Amino acid sequence: MKFSQSYVLVLDHQRDDVQQLRSILKRLRCPVVIVRSVEQAIATALETPPYLIILAGSHQTWPEHLVNDLRRIHQQCSITIVALTDCNAPSWLPQEENPGFDGFLVKPLNGDVMVSLVQSAWARQACCSTMLG
Repeated sequence: MKFSQSYVLVLDHQRDDVQQLRSILKRLRCPVVIVRSVEQAIATALETPPYLIILAGSHQTWPEHLVNDLRRIHQQCSITIVALTDCNAPSWLPQEENPGFDGFLVKPLNGDVMVSLVQSAWARQACCSTMLG
């Protein structure tokens, strides 16, 4: 199994303002790829699996199977998937209704939170690669 600290994949099909996210990731020297459709996200992730996927917008607008499809692309445990929501409408779901997100990232974004998220995603990938490799 090849360990890859490849990139952060952002799926932003509603054309939300993800410039702050892009700026923070750039300061953290994290390569980022922003796609606009589910099809682009799956194709991009199939080509080179990301270590972190951020879904921007409301979880109600995503296909029900999206998170499971993204997890199947690579080993189930190695990709961290979070939903990016607005502070005035956070999408906290009861656990039984969570479609499989690892967590929620609420705007406005904080650099310290992003550092923690990126480090956690790297650690998760490394741990899973070691366990499965």
